Amino acid sequence: MAAMIVKRLLRGVLTVVIVIVLIFLLLRVVPGDPATMLAGENATDEQIEAIKEQWGLNESIWTQFVVYVRSLIRLDAGMSYQYAVAGTPVWKVTDLVANRLGYTVQLASASLLISILVAIPIGVITALRNGKWFDNVMTVMNFVTISFPVFFTGIIFLMIFSYTLKILPVGGTDSWKSIILPAVTLSMHFIVTLMRMTKTEVGRNLTSDYIRMCRAKGCGNGSVLFIHALRNASIPLITLIGLRFGAMLGGSVVVESMFRWPGIGNLLITAVQARDYPTVQFLVPYVAAVFIVINIIVDLLYGVLDPRIHTKA
Repeated sequence: MAAMIVKRLLRGVLTVVIVIVLIFLLLRVVPGDPATMLAGENATDEQIEAIKEQWGLNESIWTQFVVYVRSLIRLDAGMSYQYAVAGTPVWKVTDLVANRLGYTVQLASASLLISILVAIPIGVITALRNGKWFDNVMTVMNFVTISFPVFFTGIIFLMIFSYTLKILPVGGTDSWKSIILPAVTLSMHFIVTLMRMTKTEVGRNLTSDYIRMCRAKGCGNGSVLFIHALRNASIPLITLIGLRFGAMLGGSVVVESMFRWPGIGNLLITAVQARDYPTVQFLVPYVAAVFIVINIIVDLLYGVLDPRIHTKA
């Protein structure tokens, strides 16, 4: 197990290094000069050059890359272009991320909890009633839900619960109710995916030979379902849940922007639009690192759920 963790970490470090190089190069290839954007449309060439001098943008690519890597090693990404120029109290990238991370964790946790509480029970029921009316109704609803883009689902929820019924806020973080719409919107597609996988895995396990043997030995329906079938089905489900949670912690850009939720995703999209190099260069490797850590945790959970599994690197 220790060897597996070490190998996973080494692969993870290599992945993060590749991400660091790619994001640095891509930011400088895409159109848009951050100095020009910061100076404004009516800025003179002298003003633009002064900004480049101030932020080190007139240095060679190699020098900028070395400065970037050193900042990552020190866990100090420097100043955010857009927030420092705007004169906000918080302008250091690490402080910005720290302030926004809590909101993203709240949203991701709420969305994941909703998905699990809704999808897994319904998935189990549809597996037990495969081909019956409840299963058919859920199948139709799944197709309808998955066909709607996330932003369209969010607009529908806003029209119904915020503008028509006026029972939930449009956005922001003013009260505990503010998280309901973004969390439900973010969870809709994952509910469908998790429900379908739960139905498939539980149904497959219920028709396995070991389940027939268990029934022949006199095991009750509850024991067969929860102790045997659902436990074995949980291994691929945990993989799916872990990857989804990593994606949510990476920042759900569309949902956070739509509901004005001040999380990592919202910060990332504004940073990309403003060509805020330090913020983007810090956030993207962070997202990659989150995926790697969650994958290692999922690998460790495999052995807890099924001791027969010996994970190979």
